[in-house]
Amino acid sequence: MNKLISLTIVAIIMLGIVVFLYSGDIVEAPTPTPNPTVEEAPTPSPASSGMLPTPSVLPGATVTYSDSGYMPSTVKIKRGETVLFENKSSGMVWTASAIHPTHKAYPGSGIEKCGDKTNYMSAIFDACEGYDPGESWAFTFNEPGTWKYHNHLNPSHTGTVVVE
Repeated sequence: MNKLISLTIVAIIMLGIVVFLYSGDIVEAPTPTPNPTVEEAPTPSPASSGMLPTPSVLPGATVTYSDSGYMPSTVKIKRGETVLFENKSSGMVWTASAIHPTHKAYPGSGIEKCGDKTNYMSAIFDACEGYDPGESWAFTFNEPGTWKYHNHLNPSHTGTVVVE
């Protein structure tokens, strides 16, 4: 009888350890709050890792990336609007704030912040990874100014966002 009780206790403890170890990897993604004054649009396809943020609002501007670079090379938007960066090239693109390789031109941005999901999911102007042809990435600009950006994977391809 004592052996049965001991075995039951050991089994319960081991089950508890297994549940604890596997439940630690589950992270709930933040739920975006849509702007009630903006119509919702279909969310563009995120990169294969599922880590790229894409807002659910209509973009203030769309920039297309091709094998020859970003088009248009300069867009003007209002503060709080979103720019959608679409990859129509034959390879990956990694859109990020200038200056290569630090990505620190846009306030609060920096490539070192890419490891922290809470930063790159919305706060920094950096896709933090490449995204494939046919995919897109978007960023909402809350700081007025003229903001240069580049493709981290091909730094000679650049563009500018003017936020009024």
